[in-house]
Amino acid sequence: MEDQVLKIHVAEEAAGQSVERFLRIGLGLSRKQISRLKFREEGIRLNGLRQRVTQTLHTGDLLEVRLETGGEKAGKVEACSGIGKLKILYEDRDLLAVEKPAGMVCHPSHGHWRDTLSNLAAAYLREQGTGGMIRLLGRLDKDTSGILLFAKNREAAGILARQRGDGNLEKTYLALAEGCPEPAEGTVDAPIQRIPGELMKMQVSPKGKAARTHYRVLRVWEKKGRKKALLQLKLEQGRTHQIRVHMAYLGCPLEGDPLYGTDPRGKGALLHAWKLRFAQPFTGQKIVLETELPPWCRGSQIKFQDF
Repeated sequence: MEDQVLKIHVAEEAAGQSVERFLRIGLGLSRKQISRLKFREEGIRLNGLRQRVTQTLHTGDLLEVRLETGGEKAGKVEACSGIGKLKILYEDRDLLAVEKPAGMVCHPSHGHWRDTLSNLAAAYLREQGTGGMIRLLGRLDKDTSGILLFAKNREAAGILARQRGDGNLEKTYLALAEGCPEPAEGTVDAPIQRIPGELMKMQVSPKGKAARTHYRVLRVWEKKGRKKALLQLKLEQGRTHQIRVHMAYLGCPLEGDPLYGTDPRGKGALLHAWKLRFAQPFTGQKIVLETELPPWCRGSQIKFQDF
């Protein structure tokens, strides 16, 4: 499969900049990404010719950047199409956003080499004739449903990773908790680390990595004498199990959570990645994606507000 070529006609406001500055400031590429492009055959071309990144741009120039869709890791995710149907929320030449069902693993790992969402996405891209290496931007626990984003080339993946680090790629979650956090809106600022000797379980610890979770109670009700709360949440870091650990830390573990909840036989935490905001890596277009509400929070007459 051929790499994608990004073609840019230099506008008047970009004239006078070097190619390198435009790639860094205009496109958001890192120094490492630009360095890789410099040493790739036809990685960077200006008006049809291979050029140094110190070359000055002029109004109307045609800058071509060859985006890397393959690479040394291409093919590590096997394309498997017989494991389900991919629900696509958004797609362009650089990105693929899909909705993950609860119960499916995101990426191949021990015991799940050919039955993951990444396997399914790889099969879809192969069928479309655009399948190189897919790069998953963030992950969800097996039992968590909701939006996942894949990048189709290395450069887009790098830009989106920086958006996430800068807080410009923002994901909003919905969850059903046992009990109700107090106050009804707040931030849990509590470091998280793995429990020594445990394979999966995490804990709040002053020795852990920084983790902040913003939450808002959307609805409270009682069922069989037990209080439940529907929550809207936003993460700053996205540590392993962050929402699950932080809600348990507040005394309100997620409903059905076998690790941090009240019932070790729970079938899976009721947690859903509901909304995603980000900018298209190369055009800067603001993109907002939403999924349908999960069954456990429909019909609640909820009024959502951004954090």
